[in-house]
Amino acid sequence: MKKTELLQSISEKEKKYSDLLWFARTSPENLSIEGLNEKLAQIEESHPFEVSELGGDNSDWQHGFHSGMVAALRYILTLDDLGKEQAEEEFPMLDS
Repeated sequence: MKKTELLQSISEKEKKYSDLLWFARTSPENLSIEGLNEKLAQIEESHPFEVSELGGDNSDWQHGFHSGMVAALRYILTLDDLGKEQAEEEFPMLDS
């Protein structure tokens, strides 16, 4: 696998888990924001199992897993893009 393909795959996973992290952090009082319901529906459609797990008995574990994936994948992407010093400084970056 070429580096560009590897980084593309990592970026796709980072987007998936960032979306799921954002989904879990969305609060009911924000549902009136334009476009929010559409974005939530798109994430739910794209990742039905993971979204259902966020509401189940394993919701804390699932949310923690998504958070860990986001932190790790962003660390790798930052290592490649900006170097180790910046990656270390930003880790764990969990902004959503």
